[in-house]
Amino acid sequence: MYENFQIAMFTSEFIAALFGTFYFYKYKNTDINFLILLLWYIPVNEMLCQYIFPRSEIGYLLYNLYDLIVSSTILIMLKTQIRLKARKNIVLVLLVLCITIFLISLFFFNPFKEFSKSNFTIFTVLVITALLIYFIDLLNSDKILLLSKNLFLIINLGFLIFFIAYPVISLAREFISEDPKINGLLNNIQFTVAILSYLTIAFGFYYGNKIEIEN
Repeated sequence: MYENFQIAMFTSEFIAALFGTFYFYKYKNTDINFLILLLWYIPVNEMLCQYIFPRSEIGYLLYNLYDLIVSSTILIMLKTQIRLKARKNIVLVLLVLCITIFLISLFFFNPFKEFSKSNFTIFTVLVITALLIYFIDLLNSDKILLLSKNLFLIINLGFLIFFIAYPVISLAREFISEDPKINGLLNNIQFTVAILSYLTIAFGFYYGNKIEIEN
């Protein structure tokens, strides 16, 4: 069962990357065109950590860098899409915090020997905060009537699903990890959340309108 869910998760990640590639024309001339690199980086990194470098120094390093790269990339994208300067500056501060916290954490843990749960938690809070700022900015814009087919909005809903659910599941695992049945159930829920997240992102590319460049 575990392997089936894991394969399904990897498949959903590649589906999101493939949809992002096929519908690249919808956002290739925008400030978020580097999203395609992130979408391919995610499944490739997962495969490397799970099958090529499992529980190794390189594997731990890749996982720790993954948290920084994914979180900071999402923050950069959100900053480019927020209109109000004050909100844009707040997201910039969150981005600087993300990078600074990672660098400071290197003095307290070995990225080659362990996975930093504290970094994961902090980065998650930063990304969720930035996503909420983006949603507020969008709701206060003159494009509120076009939200239903807003490509970037749907993609961010996919990321929001992931970043809200994963920490909750990880926290639950910390308290009840001794029970193998419940731990297995949490693994399956975690995989399901990831699958839903990436399929939402893939749907966003299919359903969303082409992003128009504003003058």
